[in-house]
Amino acid sequence: MIGTIELDGRKFLGITKALTSEQDTYILAHLRLAGAIEVMNDRDGVKRSKEKRAEDLLTQLMLSGETYLVLAGCLTEDGKVWSRAEADANAARFAAITDVSEKAEMRNSIVQVVIGFFDLGATASESSQEPSSQGEKGHA
Repeated sequence: MIGTIELDGRKFLGITKALTSEQDTYILAHLRLAGAIEVMNDRDGVKRSKEKRAEDLLTQLMLSGETYLVLAGCLTEDGKVWSRAEADANAARFAAITDVSEKAEMRNSIVQVVIGFFDLGATASESSQEPSSQGEKGHA
């Protein structure tokens, strides 16, 4: 899990505490769109080592086009309160970064922040469960 990262001349903090419902929903929605939930939980039938899971997660995020949105969902600019509008704006700014070292830093950080998201329990149990049938006995 990353503590801080500097991107676009600004300092960002990683996930270190309980998230607001809005931030949690934003991150989870973009992870779902990316197909990252399947990779994180081996739902695609592939059994992975930790290293392979990290590689596949990064690849899935990059191929989906959700990388910067997920990263912006997991990072909060130092001194600011996270908001959807700020995250969307930051994602666009992150995508436009040309500095080689900052691009490498983003690639190195994305897997850490996503794994940190699940490690902190931010809806990890919800996202890892298969949807239940409403017709099943004992389910509402």
